[in-house]
Amino acid sequence: MIKLVYFDFNFWRVDILRLSLSYAKIPYEYERITRSDWPRKKKNYPFGQLPVVIYKNNTYGHTHTLAKFCAKKSSLYETEESKILTIDQVLDWANEITNLIAPSIRATIREKDPKKSRFLRNQFIKNDLFPWFSYLQNLFDKFSEEKVFFTDKFTIADIVAWRIMYWFTSGKLDMIDVYFLNNFPTLKIFFSYINNYKPFNQLDEFKDITSKS
Repeated sequence: MIKLVYFDFNFWRVDILRLSLSYAKIPYEYERITRSDWPRKKKNYPFGQLPVVIYKNNTYGHTHTLAKFCAKKSSLYETEESKILTIDQVLDWANEITNLIAPSIRATIREKDPKKSRFLRNQFIKNDLFPWFSYLQNLFDKFSEEKVFFTDKFTIADIVAWRIMYWFTSGKLDMIDVYFLNNFPTLKIFFSYINNYKPFNQLDEFKDITSKS
């Protein structure tokens, strides 16, 4: 049995693991840790971070590693080297854009400094939002021949890209225009397609994410 451990809220780093396993009908356990319990439990996890996967009595960390593991278990990865590179770039893109917006989130949640948060969010919008979504659109345009999925079959890359786009258009990120994807027509079409892709949007995890995030 695979066990996932994360905090007690939905976030893309763990959601992509849940969605991948569920898509392949692979059973898993899911433990949610409260923020108040985290300082006490942090030392028990590799790298002092979440999410982790517990598999065969060992604990593993790092989002990219875990995403590849779950994708392979779920037949949502690729075997052709060029397509593997495309998938891995989407995973790294998700991590990069998260790291870029993270300081403005930390300023609100941890530092309780809304003025600093607004300044940092403005800087992100000014310097990073459009360039980084342009990178993703360029990647899709270059490597997706059929303009449906990143590698022309449904993979972890599509789950990751969808989850980040859902986060950025959910209205949960202050000052981010929920309609900004209008500037990225290829990504907008892709996002709409994945939202309506029945093998994916009928998953309980998809419904949980879109009802709570």
